[in-house]
Amino acid sequence: MSQVSQITIDNVAFGTFRSNLNDTLNALNSQHIGNTAPTTAVAGTIWIDNSATNVLSVKIYDGADSLELFSINTSTNAITLPSGISVTESDPNSIPFAVALGS
Repeated sequence: MSQVSQITIDNVAFGTFRSNLNDTLNALNSQHIGNTAPTTAVAGTIWIDNSATNVLSVKIYDGADSLELFSINTSTNAITLPSGISVTESDPNSIPFAVALGS
């Protein structure tokens, strides 16, 4: 898991500063992957929930809840949208969504 307990960098000795900065950059680079929302989440934070085996769920924190945008099965590379969500293509000049995803 690459999450941190704070995103701000306190005024500390250089070695601690460097360590805190590296931890923060690693959390940002990994999209805050973990089995729960990062404690530093604010409205708009996108994070990856890896609590289910072979599934990465991409979520956005709205200030109160983490809403699932989609999930990826890492065994099959299948992308799944949350139930009740559908995607339609209304522009006849566009490539259909399924083709764009390689299916």
